[in-house]
Amino acid sequence: MRTRTMKPLFLIFCLCLSPLLMGQNQNKIQEAMANYDYETALTLIDKEMPTVPLLYQKGKALKSLGNNREALQVYEEVVMQDSLNPRAYIEAAECCKSLLKNKQALKYYQKAVDLNPDNKYARIQYITLLLNQRKFDEALGESSLLTETDSSAVALHLQAQSFEGVDDILAALGCYENIQEKYPNDFLAAAKAARLHIEGAFYNYAIEATEKYRQIDSTNVVVNQQNALAYCLMKDYQTAIQRYEQLLSLGDSTFTTCYYLGVSYYAVEKFYEAHDILEVARQYDKRNVNLLYYLGRSCSKTSWKDQGVAYLEEAVAYATPPDSAMVRLYVGLTDCYKMALMPKEQIKTMQDRYDKYDIENHKLLYDMAYVYQYQLKDKKNTERCLEAFLKTRPKNSSEQPETDDKGNVILGLSTYYGAAETWLKDLREKKKVDDFFQGKVIAVPTNMKKTETSRDTVKK
Repeated sequence: MRTRTMKPLFLIFCLCLSPLLMGQNQNKIQEAMANYDYETALTLIDKEMPTVPLLYQKGKALKSLGNNREALQVYEEVVMQDSLNPRAYIEAAECCKSLLKNKQALKYYQKAVDLNPDNKYARIQYITLLLNQRKFDEALGESSLLTETDSSAVALHLQAQSFEGVDDILAALGCYENIQEKYPNDFLAAAKAARLHIEGAFYNYAIEATEKYRQIDSTNVVVNQQNALAYCLMKDYQTAIQRYEQLLSLGDSTFTTCYYLGVSYYAVEKFYEAHDILEVARQYDKRNVNLLYYLGRSCSKTSWKDQGVAYLEEAVAYATPPDSAMVRLYVGLTDCYKMALMPKEQIKTMQDRYDKYDIENHKLLYDMAYVYQYQLKDKKNTERCLEAFLKTRPKNSSEQPETDDKGNVILGLSTYYGAAETWLKDLREKKKVDDFFQGKVIAVPTNMKKTETSRDTVKK
């Protein structure tokens, strides 16, 4: 009798005790999670029935330990059991994103937004991922919906980026200007607006946007980079130098800062300073043709003339751009050879430029004649170049030099053709005189029979 009575009592006791034990276990799980003891939490969770709340905890623990692959599997199970909860899709999306499964992440974020359109976090993450995937049209639609109810800087930035993506630059600029008005401390808006203005060659607007922010903070590197570049491209080199020197003092010694500071120094004829900072920039990119051009030209204006030649030779060797760019490089190389007193190399460069990239620039033949005459004292090649130059003279060209309204001579091609003609004539006359005195030409008496030649005279 006693045994029969005890069994029901024991069962009742166990049933009462079970929720108590489960509650205690749940508390231990929560305690472990709160203390970042995720391994203990996982051990405790695995001892329980896999309910949705526990699966959430398990997924969080796995994600916190960096095990995103297993965490994703857990959240996928949650999605199956709790398909109308946006949180489940957000968690799954973030696991996918960490595993670079961006397409899958987009689907989960989209589902979360569909379930709860007012969830700003989900929408922001969704738009950000759309932008990263270059889905600009979709990003613009989503960001425009967001800005209808959210005028935060984050929302406006996303909309601006979306406008940039679809090449609506004016709308993007409008967003950035709106941000600057509402949030004056937002340096990114100033920097991005300036960048767009610079790309459109509206340098004064870029300066306006950045100077507005500089009134708040004149030490922001990102803003000052755009500000300095705008001044440099607008050819206000003195101000550009001030800004770039400030950037250097702020620890910014990036390629762009060093390169444009060097260009600015070169423009104001501070060639030694240009050389020094361009050498720093060269450490980042040794094959940059534009850098080598300015470095070489700077050297040619200093005591490092041979080095200048070497840099321009390097630039020509590296360059594979269109003819216009090659012409610019050859002009620079020619000038470097000139400054280094290397006339033979100077002529060869001019000849290569004429033959390969600048065939219509016939004046190069005249310039080569000048170097042959006055640097190399080579009369034969001087004549050859002048003859070649005169052959390019148009048949219908005027022999008279061009003049302006005031009667001043314009140094056009017609002027050089006229000068070349006179020059060649003088050379030939001088050659006749020189030949006569050297005994190469024998004068024929005027009373001599016409049938007699100078050769016959020599025989007699």
